[in-house]
Amino acid sequence: MKVSVYGAGNQKLYLEKLNVQEKFGGEPPYGGSRMAIEFAKAGHDVVLAEPNRGIMSEDLWRKVEEAGVKVVSDDVEAAKHGEVHILFTPFGKLTIHIAKTIIEHLPQNAVICNTCTIPTPVLYRALEGILRLKRRDVGISSMHPTGVPGTPSQEYYTIAGRSLEGKAYATEEQINKLVELVESINKIPYVAPADVVPAVADMGALVTAVSLVGVLDYYRVGTQLINAPKDMIEKQILISLQTISSIIETSGIEGLMKVFNKEALLSSAKNMLIDKKQDDLKLALKIIEEFDKSIIGEKDVKKTYLVAPQALIEDIISLIGKSAVEGAIRRSSNKLFSK
Repeated sequence: MKVSVYGAGNQKLYLEKLNVQEKFGGEPPYGGSRMAIEFAKAGHDVVLAEPNRGIMSEDLWRKVEEAGVKVVSDDVEAAKHGEVHILFTPFGKLTIHIAKTIIEHLPQNAVICNTCTIPTPVLYRALEGILRLKRRDVGISSMHPTGVPGTPSQEYYTIAGRSLEGKAYATEEQINKLVELVESINKIPYVAPADVVPAVADMGALVTAVSLVGVLDYYRVGTQLINAPKDMIEKQILISLQTISSIIETSGIEGLMKVFNKEALLSSAKNMLIDKKQDDLKLALKIIEEFDKSIIGEKDVKKTYLVAPQALIEDIISLIGKSAVEGAIRRSSNKLFSK
């Protein structure tokens, strides 16, 4: 299989700031360059596009080239090569720029895969014009490592399949090709709904995991100890999560810290310590209590609407039609994720 990887990975970040080798094992280079090495060692024809040679030492570049990877500085050259194109590139606009640069040069039926750089549906919408008019053969998915490539703990690659709303961004054949590629390097392919991938595989999985613990703990306490109705519990969970996410969307973490009174929150949450199994809540309370708000800062919260988005979408569809709503969703999503 012909594979093109864009971006070698910031080795200074991995080695000097995150101490990846000490904490998680493996050996450099990590990131996109390691992905390229693993694909090449599995027998694939691999090109690594990286315009900044200085991102790695020459010793690390030698490892890449000795594995059989062809290194180029031109994204278009890499575009003409691959069946699978993996964007291990900076978050947001630059990734979109690279995708727009390469798409017209891709071979027939190629598939572009994001990593943690941008959600698959957002990448699709950014390319939607050319995908509909000129390159209907090109698929959009993900080759998202769950961890840092090159470390033993990076066991999975998360592949973006059909979205929760039912939209397919790549053909079944293209998805199967990605599954085959992952299995060829002895990793585990996880085909997930396209819009779920970031919550599972991005660095934000930290937030997902901690939030899920709170959701599951409250569900257990609410249903088994308090005997509250399931519908009430789910609505209270939604209120908490939507309040946090909505304030962050409009006003950032600083706005969230301004509007939340730490002492009042602690006082309320301590009253939910009901049995001995709640070590997660005890730890959360300790972290919040010890957290210094001054390291983040505070700012006033901008005008924020706390709504149930799924219910709102259904209501607006009934008022103005599905096409108009889909256009609004596309524009608002691009505005949120493509800054």
